[in-house]
Amino acid sequence: MNADRSDRPNIVWLTLDSIRYDRTTMGEHARDTTPNMQRIASLPGGESFSQCITTARWSLPSVASILTGTYQQYHAMGSRTEVLPKGIDTVAERLAERGYHTAGLSANSFFAEETGLDRGFERFEKVNPGSFARTADVRSLLEFGLGIRRHSAGFDPDKRKHRPDFLVNQFAKRRLASFAGEHEPFLFMAHYHGAHHPYYPPLAFQGTYTDEIGMSPAEASEVAFARTTNVYERMAEAESFTPAEWDAIRAMYDTLVAYTDGIVGDLFDHLRSLNLDDTIVVITADHGDLLGERNLLSHKLVLHDALVHVPLVVYGFGDLVGCGDELVQHVDLVRTLLEHVGGRTEGLRGYDLRERSRDFAISQAGPGTSDGLDIIQSHDGSFDRSAFHESALTALRSTEFKYQRSDDRSELFELPDETEDVSSLHPETVAEFDAYLTEWLTEHEGRSIERTEAQFDDEVRQRLADLGYRTE
Repeated sequence: MNADRSDRPNIVWLTLDSIRYDRTTMGEHARDTTPNMQRIASLPGGESFSQCITTARWSLPSVASILTGTYQQYHAMGSRTEVLPKGIDTVAERLAERGYHTAGLSANSFFAEETGLDRGFERFEKVNPGSFARTADVRSLLEFGLGIRRHSAGFDPDKRKHRPDFLVNQFAKRRLASFAGEHEPFLFMAHYHGAHHPYYPPLAFQGTYTDEIGMSPAEASEVAFARTTNVYERMAEAESFTPAEWDAIRAMYDTLVAYTDGIVGDLFDHLRSLNLDDTIVVITADHGDLLGERNLLSHKLVLHDALVHVPLVVYGFGDLVGCGDELVQHVDLVRTLLEHVGGRTEGLRGYDLRERSRDFAISQAGPGTSDGLDIIQSHDGSFDRSAFHESALTALRSTEFKYQRSDDRSELFELPDETEDVSSLHPETVAEFDAYLTEWLTEHEGRSIERTEAQFDDEVRQRLADLGYRTE
């Protein structure tokens, strides 16, 4: 480590889209889907956190919390606005004040200039499979073309089937290599497409788990793709999915998790080859995905652990080794890193994990659930929407219980079950959680924020629509 800047290590933060903890090797999934993340966590200086809870169920508010160290209650992204409000500083801005070079790379349309989440990054690049030819350099295009069957959908004209993460990794390798030899430290944050639906793994990987389900790789991938596009319509049909179809969906999801893990392992090994020893590496997910829980898909409608319980691996930060069983949130790691490097921490909402552990984690969902329920009900008039919270929802989670409250009602679940309300069996727990939640909501109340819509161009809007987001 460079002695003259040992108090300012490099930071590499990788966010993987839509990966839930219980489908990973660290989460003891039956399939060994993340051997590389497990390997990194097992190295000296590595740690895997078994209880990392996101602040939100989808990318925009979750990524905003990662980038600002605050909760949705405060930053309002994905509920009251689509653009980061002025006066809320990003991690990149705070680290730039400490002399860090900052670079961002995103395959996610919400981590973008249009939402203001690029603030503070000296260099910011987007990777979109629909616009490779315009955004990538010749070398990257050649590499992608040569590996189009191994890392994407071959020459299939349906852009929704193509995965951008091979290209993201090539960009990331070059950006990291450009920092090698720099005297000043750097922050590099990259957002990968990960396991985001629709589920259609690269052609060369489609047979990873199909021997277990009695379906050919081509058939399974087409079934999974068909069942995870237009997700609101598909959720209206989900009760009629056959067991074989659910098997295909889950196998293709796990295949995407495994493919993404290989990408992560490749980048980590490249980073180590650059002799950037004074580097902290963070690998996590913005949220998970529903795989049939309550007959649901995607990352909508609920605050189930399938959506908010995600992997978190940290390497190169010895102070956190041994903390893997603690209940943590991304906002905690943000504060811990900034405290560690001497950055400004005013306005941050997490805890320094070296000094304090948390009893409860908070996840929130805005009031937009009604729109999704309207779509499902329009395709299935018998759909029972009464089981869902339609107003803004906050979940308070411990290691044993999850308490949810909205203007509609409240309920208590004894984990891992999230179907039976056990409030009547645990009145003292309900009273404790309710009092804490009331205090928390008051303490973390955000400012009055004028709603600002992100100005996405037509291509990005279509991309978001293909991924199941409403942008109108």
